[in-house]
Amino acid sequence: MRIYSLFLWFFLFLSVGNALAQTPKNKEGKTKLKLIAADKLERDPDRFKGNQILTGNVQFDHKGTILTADSAVFYQKENFFVAWSRVRVVEQEKTISADYMEYDGNTTIAKAKGNARFTDPQNTITANEMDYNRTTEIAYARGDVVMINPNQRVETSAIEYNRKTSIAFSNTLTKVTGNDGSVIESSHIVYNTNTKASDFGSDVYITNKDYLIFSKNMSNNQTTGITTFRDQSKITNRKNPTQYIITRNGTFNKTSGEAFLYDRSQVFSEGKMLIGDTIFYNEKSGFGWAKGDILMDDPQEKRFIKGDYAEVYKALDSAFVTKNAYAVKAFEKDSFYVHADTLVAVRRKDSTSLVRAYHQARFYKSNINGKADSLVYNQQNGLLELLKDPIVWSGENQITGDVIYGYTNPKTEKIDSLHVVGAAFAIAKVDSLKDNEFNQVKGRKILAYYLDNQLDYVSVEGNAMGLSYMDEEDPKTKIKDRIGINHSTCGMIEADLVGRELHIVACRIQSNGKLYPEKEFPEELRYLQGFNWRGGERMLHWRDIFLSKPTTTK
Repeated sequence: MRIYSLFLWFFLFLSVGNALAQTPKNKEGKTKLKLIAADKLERDPDRFKGNQILTGNVQFDHKGTILTADSAVFYQKENFFVAWSRVRVVEQEKTISADYMEYDGNTTIAKAKGNARFTDPQNTITANEMDYNRTTEIAYARGDVVMINPNQRVETSAIEYNRKTSIAFSNTLTKVTGNDGSVIESSHIVYNTNTKASDFGSDVYITNKDYLIFSKNMSNNQTTGITTFRDQSKITNRKNPTQYIITRNGTFNKTSGEAFLYDRSQVFSEGKMLIGDTIFYNEKSGFGWAKGDILMDDPQEKRFIKGDYAEVYKALDSAFVTKNAYAVKAFEKDSFYVHADTLVAVRRKDSTSLVRAYHQARFYKSNINGKADSLVYNQQNGLLELLKDPIVWSGENQITGDVIYGYTNPKTEKIDSLHVVGAAFAIAKVDSLKDNEFNQVKGRKILAYYLDNQLDYVSVEGNAMGLSYMDEEDPKTKIKDRIGINHSTCGMIEADLVGRELHIVACRIQSNGKLYPEKEFPEELRYLQGFNWRGGERMLHWRDIFLSKPTTTK
């Protein structure tokens, strides 16, 4: 019996020895698997086609890569083995392990199943199943896939990882969780584990402590914090959802809060909207600019501003627009238009909303229009200030002075009055066919009052002077006969206006007036001192605010 045991031990030793001394190449020139060790080796013609069954501390070598397992079947002729229980493939800095594995020495492909795990210095991938090609260094993992690296955790149902290019690709629903708590979800992702750059080819949702981001096509770099948008996208401030961006082409830096946007992107903040061909906006500083056919819309104030360049300042709740700039304030039955070289919109802390227009300012409303070097419009109280060489036209009437204040009733949205201070002068042309007949009043100050949006009454104070053409209309024929021309000087003049007609109804304080027959009227008195009729500059349509001299004059 002892002799038989010694013989059996000697036979097994020779078998393992022969296995360890296998030829390194097969007929196809492929490097053959080399069995290094096993606690037990046996063959059974009825099992595994009679191939070697290895048990205990099984170890193979293939091109310097060590493959170990508790048990294996070695298909020596096919250069292939099947292993189970604590299977590991170790190659320099890479390791793949699983409960079960098939390894083909000809293709260098390992197929792992059950707790499959791949590790290298950059990543760890776990999955239900995994195929790994040692030659191409491509791993394809399936089922409950988790990929972890120092920056993030990736969860998906399938992923392909190319170790040579450091590219990971998934075409199934994927969730990426960053170390900062940010979460990315998409059904198409390409991720570079070296550069930390990701491309998303379908709907992607990003959530972090500051923003919610949606895009149909975008890329993201965790190192730089820059996200690039290539299709319909929206970025929302989580702390203030009224602040958001809509774009199809742009970049956003979550670290600096800076956004560069193109192709008519839109920026929304506190109910306001900014649109332009190109937009820069820093969400953290609240500063931004826009270029190219810009629109700033404020629905709450029923106002919008357009131009070719704009800057916004969130902290000051203000914005300025230049280059073909104009603003429109909508009323229920009318609109107020303003144009200037530069427009500034400001909302004060007391919620007062102002529009300031600088340099060649012009405004238009259906019943009143005018211009000055600059103007200020207060939307809360309806006050309009015209500064430096102001002029206003209301119907057929022209009013000038050093400074003009216009008052609009905020509730009725109708103009209430004008207050002219310094060198105040009001002119109304008597007849459109006669170029030398004008009703005129002047003084240091003029108060002009409106009735139903029409200039109705004027009061002139301080060295007041008046010139009016007195006509009498036949009630039957409606033909007017000239009575005379009235010239008056006094401390204060009150006059009624009806269309082109000006009727002086009172001349008080050191009054001195005379009614001249038309033929006896002194020609030197026809124009009061400082007279300057500028009817050719009057605007007849809102688009005339862009013209220095409107084409239609009366």
